[in-house]
Amino acid sequence: MTNAVVWFDNSCSKVWAVADSLLTAQTTSSGQTSTSRVTDQAMKILRLQVGAWGTLSRSIVGGPVICYDVGLVYAGAVTPALMTYSAAAMMLPNLHPQTAEDRRIFTPDLTAVADLIRHLSERYTRDASVGYSSNRAPFCEFVIFAIPPDDKLNDLPLDCYWIHPKFSSNGEFSQIAEQVDLLGGEVAVIGDDTDSLRADIDRLLACPNGTYKGREPRVALEERMRARKHDTVGGTLQFGILEKGRMNLYGAMHDEYGEPVQNWLGFDFKAEIDSILGMQVRIPSLD
Repeated sequence: MTNAVVWFDNSCSKVWAVADSLLTAQTTSSGQTSTSRVTDQAMKILRLQVGAWGTLSRSIVGGPVICYDVGLVYAGAVTPALMTYSAAAMMLPNLHPQTAEDRRIFTPDLTAVADLIRHLSERYTRDASVGYSSNRAPFCEFVIFAIPPDDKLNDLPLDCYWIHPKFSSNGEFSQIAEQVDLLGGEVAVIGDDTDSLRADIDRLLACPNGTYKGREPRVALEERMRARKHDTVGGTLQFGILEKGRMNLYGAMHDEYGEPVQNWLGFDFKAEIDSILGMQVRIPSLD
């Protein structure tokens, strides 16, 4: 599966998202289940843009009049996760709120965006279930976060949702969205063995004198990746930071052992990518 963590760092007023880059698959043979590596080059932190188009009184704008970024991380089955992201990435920047009766230009809040992700992921998860034994719905979860603008152009509070599967008493599957209070100190942790990862984060938070200065979730995930005790967590660390409503994506130019490398998510730019494009690729990095 994976691990991804989202939290608010009070010391710098930023929302951080971190994730590993490993994708795995489980196979069963002779009653024994084994985990195999698919790739350790997967992007798991993504950015969506919500954009409202419209006609102004004096001009026609050739793009969204109001827009904001949404950060998204996922864990679980890759096909429904990325299909959900791709569909949302097409819909959300192309919103047209104006009607004959109401000429306001405004964007939906994150509650509506979360409901869209919930709806899309439920549909794609059901569709993907045909590829699983007994048509079992694959596990797929997301965390999304943003600071949407409101009608009065005043910033709304930071908002965050955890979207994940729920099964009724008779086994019926659905996706639900639950709000996460990042400003109140809640940390969103998804993927494998989340209880122990939360315990590791709490252990680091208890260190004296703010040793890690708001980086505790990042350090905890790095420690897990380097320990290599979880078959489904590994690769390299990737980052997303939401600051002043803008979501930026970063990479750590280190391997799973913390040693410097000249690549990003396993792609060696100098050896394999730059020559394809005819110029250098430079991914912003955070150490």
